[in-house]
Order: sequence, then structure tokens, then C-alpha cells
Amino acid sequence: MSGPLAIGVGAIPGSPNYIQVVHGVEVAVARLNEQGGGPRFRVRLPDSTANSAVRVAQQLREDPSVIAVVGHPESGNTLEAIPVYADTEHDGANGVVAISPTSSSPRLSGISPWFFRVSPSDANAAMYTAQWVLDTLRARRAAIVYRNDSYGRDWAATFAQTFEQGRGAVVMRDPYLTGVVEFDAYAALIASLAPDVLLFPGDGADALELMRALRRKGITVPFIGGDGTENMKEDGDAAGARYVAFFDESRASSKEAQYFLPAYKARFGRAPDMFAALAYDAAIVVGRTVANGVRTRAALRLALEQVGNGAPSVDGVVGRIAFEKNHDIKGRTVVITRVPGEPPTGPASGSGGRP
Repeated sequence: MSGPLAIGVGAIPGSPNYIQVVHGVEVAVARLNEQGGGPRFRVRLPDSTANSAVRVAQQLREDPSVIAVVGHPESGNTLEAIPVYADTEHDGANGVVAISPTSSSPRLSGISPWFFRVSPSDANAAMYTAQWVLDTLRARRAAIVYRNDSYGRDWAATFAQTFEQGRGAVVMRDPYLTGVVEFDAYAALIASLAPDVLLFPGDGADALELMRALRRKGITVPFIGGDGTENMKEDGDAAGARYVAFFDESRASSKEAQYFLPAYKARFGRAPDMFAALAYDAAIVVGRTVANGVRTRAALRLALEQVGNGAPSVDGVVGRIAFEKNHDIKGRTVVITRVPGEPPTGPASGSGGRP
């Protein structure tokens, strides 16, 4: 490869969280180029015709300047794109490493020699959350309302198993479908069961709808959203609720965090979220590994397998980066974060559900 090496952004242009991933990679590339000590890097974005995960992967894999890809942020799109990045059609002859910042499905563990990730799996996140609920909240009766897809089902099942092993009881474990549910009915059932805690592995907009329905019923119960609910923190109706996060700015204290947080705010005028922070980490581990003399895609894949396994781990915003044998992040857990403010009082607006 001649000229700057490209780090590709593996995300569909215009999709949720796309711009945050782009921004995280941009700050990482600026950091790597400022520090020097290796080749220069640039950011390679998919073009406007890349309207699917497969198309994004095809564009990036076929660009010979792309040394690695940061993406995809979603588990479903990652599962679709991995065979393309791995070039399974040609036994990996033109494979390119993809490092996901936030894809968390347990099905991704060990799925391909070309795939790595810097966030913990849903299985680890749900186990940690269940133990935290048992030990910190001292809760013994849990209700779970989960999004009826692979993410929600896997998360709910792992939480329930861990919680029950800790002698807790799951008194409710009900699915919902985004956009077609009346949350007042769920609130009524929750009221009748009187759980000590409510878990919600779904998305932020739906979490807010359920919290409003609970308020209409006069129900106060500790609420913990899954990692897909982080964006609810922007709404005052979520004040006092908790959510599972892969990144919490207030707890980020590493050397890379000390660079990343002010650099990101200066460049984009706002604080980073977990998608930006973990995209930065994914790009940084690529750059640091390449700086050690790696120049080909195949050599990079082998070198990344050694990070934390003979070769030193790499400092990241969220913590040290090292990989397990199945290419999951090693030793990484989640944080349970509380939305600032006091829970709202008084009647909530709306009649439940979605328009």
C-alpha cells in the first residue's frame, strides 16, 4: 500500500449512530497522525450508494488502501457484513479486519478470524447487571420487559438465569414490539406484581413510553434500561432512571480519555457518547498495532490476536484493550449509570403506546 493507510467506517450513511462512529474515528486518526511513529492514516467513509451493511462492507473491502474497518455499531448489520469482510467466497484471500465498537450479540463471539470487538457481549452485560441488582439494590423480585428480537431475548434470558441463580425471582418476562404496543397494559401488570426492579432491554424511545405509562398508574419502581436505552438520558422524563452503558464520561480517567474527551468536545461542540468513544478505541488499537510494523491486512489480523496475549495491551478511552481467543474484548464490563435529576412527579402526558 502506498500513501496514507485508511481506516474504514463500517456503518450505513445516515443510519442511527453513524455520525458518532465517524467522529470517533476522526479524532483517533488525528491523534495517531499527531503522535507519528508510523504511517499516516486517513478516514475512509462509504459513499452514498452504500445503503446496506453488505454494500458498505463491499466498498471498504475492495479499497486496497483500507487496512481495517471500525464497525458495524449494530449486531444485526455486523452479522450481515462479516462474510464480506472475511471474504469467505475466496477463503479470506482479500479479507479485512472489522472491529465493532458496540455490537454485543453473543452470536458474534468467535464468529470469524477477521472480526474483533471492543465492547462486552450482551451475555456479559446481562450477567453483570443481574449481579449488580442482587448485590447493590438488594432486589429479589424482578420484572423484565424486553424487545422481541435477538438482542432483547438473549439479554432477558441471561439476566433471568443469573438472577435466579442468585436466589432472585423473575415475576414477569414479557416481550414487546416497537411501535405497536400499548404500554399502559404492561404498567397495569407490573403494578399487580409489585417487583423490586424493572429491567428493560429495548430502545430509549420505548423506555420513555413505558416510564410515562408507569407514572400514569402511580407506580414507582427502580428502572434499568439495557445498553440500547442510553439516548433516553436526553429526556427529562427519564430523570432518576438507570441504564447499562459501555462508556460513562464521568468515570473515564485513562490517558487516552484525557486526550479524547477535550479533543472531541473542541472539535464537535458536545460530549461524546459510547458509540464515539468505542469507535475511537477500535481505531486506536488498529493504529497502535500498525505502528509496530504491521503493513498488511493478514498481518494485522494476526497481530491483533496477540494484543494482551504476549504483546502489550493498548490504552483506550474506556480502559485497556486486549482480546480473548474468541476476539471478544478481555476483562471489559459495563457500568450502571443514573440519569441525573429527580424522577418526575404528577401525571404523564399521552395515553400510552405510539401514534
